Amino acid sequence: MNRLRHLLPAGLAAGVLVAATALAAPAATAAQAASGRATVVTALDYYSTGWTYLQVPPTTQVPGFAQRGFDDSAWPTGQAGFGTTNGTCPWNNQTNVKTPWAVDTDILVRHWLHLPRDAQAVRIQGTVDNDAQVYFNGQLVQSVKSGKCAAGAIDVVVPATYLDCCNLLAVRGHDAGVAAYLNLRVTYVKPTQAL
Repeated sequence: MNRLRHLLPAGLAAGVLVAATALAAPAATAAQAASGRATVVTALDYYSTGWTYLQVPPTTQVPGFAQRGFDDSAWPTGQAGFGTTNGTCPWNNQTNVKTPWAVDTDILVRHWLHLPRDAQAVRIQGTVDNDAQVYFNGQLVQSVKSGKCAAGAIDVVVPATYLDCCNLLAVRGHDAGVAAYLNLRVTYVKPTQAL
């Protein structure tokens, strides 16, 4: 690039630099966070409180539970992680399990979260034993078959078209026996404002 600057007028060189920067913009979100030009913010952390939840038999249908307008006012409120304190997974203990989730059942969980307008790369991460369907504002964003509590099996970036300022994260977790566990967090990238 230095050789090129000597050959081109200064205005043309600046234009080339601006064009190259614009072409790189779509990939900038992760790169910005890594370089310090953006900040990763936790919107909802592991072990968060304020979850509404309902345990149901695996075949029970609860139409619309993942939709924003669903009435969960009669559901109990709990703290993540949900699960059992027995099992072979390292998180099946009293330190990590804050709300009981019985084996051989499904658990429906819902949590509201606010995001700023400039939030980018909204990412849902977590662990489930055994399976989960993850919804964001009523849209299925990931189906997970993690088997026996594979750590980090839930990991999805929410499409930007699904985002709003007030958002609903809903998950249906399924347990196949022995032990159960579900814990989640949501992060986003906040661009650093130019001075």
